[in-house]
Amino acid sequence: MTAEPKIFVVDDDADLLPAMVEVIEAAGLPARGFARGRAMLAELDPEWEGVILSDMRMPELSGLDLLAEARAMAPGVPFVLITAHGDVRSAVAAIQRGAFDFIEKPAPPEYLLAVIRRALETRRLLLENRRLKERIARGTDLRARLLGRSVAMRNCRRELAAVAPLEVDVLLYGEPGTGKQLAAQALHDFSGRDGEFVPVDAGALTEANFGALMLGEGAEAPGAIPSARGGTLYLDRVNLLASPLQQRMLALMEARAPGEGFRVIASAHGSINDLRRVGAMSDDLYYRLSLAEVELPPLRNRETDIYLLLAQFLREAAQRHNRRFPDLTQQELRPYRSYHWPGNLRELRNVAEKLVIGLKVTLQPQARGGGVAVDDLGYDDAMREFESSLLRAALQKTGGRKTEAAEALGIPRKRLYLRMRACGMLPPGQD
Repeated sequence: MTAEPKIFVVDDDADLLPAMVEVIEAAGLPARGFARGRAMLAELDPEWEGVILSDMRMPELSGLDLLAEARAMAPGVPFVLITAHGDVRSAVAAIQRGAFDFIEKPAPPEYLLAVIRRALETRRLLLENRRLKERIARGTDLRARLLGRSVAMRNCRRELAAVAPLEVDVLLYGEPGTGKQLAAQALHDFSGRDGEFVPVDAGALTEANFGALMLGEGAEAPGAIPSARGGTLYLDRVNLLASPLQQRMLALMEARAPGEGFRVIASAHGSINDLRRVGAMSDDLYYRLSLAEVELPPLRNRETDIYLLLAQFLREAAQRHNRRFPDLTQQELRPYRSYHWPGNLRELRNVAEKLVIGLKVTLQPQARGGGVAVDDLGYDDAMREFESSLLRAALQKTGGRKTEAAEALGIPRKRLYLRMRACGMLPPGQD
């Protein structure tokens, strides 16, 4: 079968192994047989969605030894042992070591398949629960995922929240580095869809590789579209997709069955007017995507968000590199609000990374729109705003839980309260 195996069958019996694989595949479950446990372990992936079915008595690596190694490599993958009558006591001991179940030889096919289906359902629920927890950990509120108190960012979040649960495709646009993929991921996570988020760089698609990458034609791995069914296909840089491929993509979108297909979130660099003027997108594809258009604002239009975002990026970089949070001097902090930020969020994140590592960063204030560069905060006010942004970022990340926020910042809980009070974030009398 060409589908990814859902069942790995390990048995050294040259007659029994293909017979078991045939029974399992006849029930519509893709399977793959292995005569040796080591060969199966070489193919085992901790994120695999399948089940291992193994004989108890085998040379080289017994079923119990294989169980131990498989559990170490992929602890969540269900492991079912096939035992002879005399091995039942050993099989019960294996259950205590983490085996999902055991089957006595000879097992009726319907019983064998019932155990396999139960194990697959257990695996599915475990992975679904893990993905749900990961989504929760990434933030249950768009404000925690897409930081910003500026009017531009509040409007952007409002539009994203409005379209997230709808059965419509979405076109995100804006300058490079404004966070379009982050917004696309948030749209998917808050959509309620059970499927996966599958990103594709549309600029890398060609006539030669479109069938393989998008549909899995002639490839060992499934294509992006089959992988995105029930979920979201994210087409980054859709404006770079060649015109013939835009028509092919449009045909695939039009062929989707209601409620059974995939949602498309596309992103494009630049403004909609520019994209339309230069003909980067065909009219058909544009009108198919343009029902929901959301612009990601450039950082220069989010001036009040600079310190909040800088604090968040510094905290993430400090945790990633196991370094202390850097102290910013007046000279270092002052230019941040007046700098033009041509690279947007990507550039600001890069600056935070350099600051944490200890590299020198020099920003030159730039006037915008022919006016004077905006830098009307004194040192004390700028430092207070920076500290307030840092505290708010930590509290947003932990859902308002102050003990966890203090731990994330590496300071005592009492000090967190003192700094919150100093920044006017606590009412008088609250400890």
